[in-house]
Amino acid sequence: MLSLALAWAETLQSQDIFVGVNAVDYSGYPDCRPEYIQAFEQMANLATKAGVEGKKLTIHAPLMHLSKKDIIRTGF
Repeated sequence: MLSLALAWAETLQSQDIFVGVNAVDYSGYPDCRPEYIQAFEQMANLATKAGVEGKKLTIHAPLMHLSKKDIIRTGF
């Protein structure tokens, strides 16, 4: 999903991607870990024209460290 989001962000010339991953209860999905998100962001900034030109992309994961309960509270 992040690869598709990156392609779309590049088309729109966006410098931000927001993703709803959660590391607290990631159930074994390695792409929900902070290390993965950081590595993907770094790769995106090396692999895109905008990144090479200094227009850095940021991946935002606002739910990363919230519990399911806190995510529901935030939604309300």
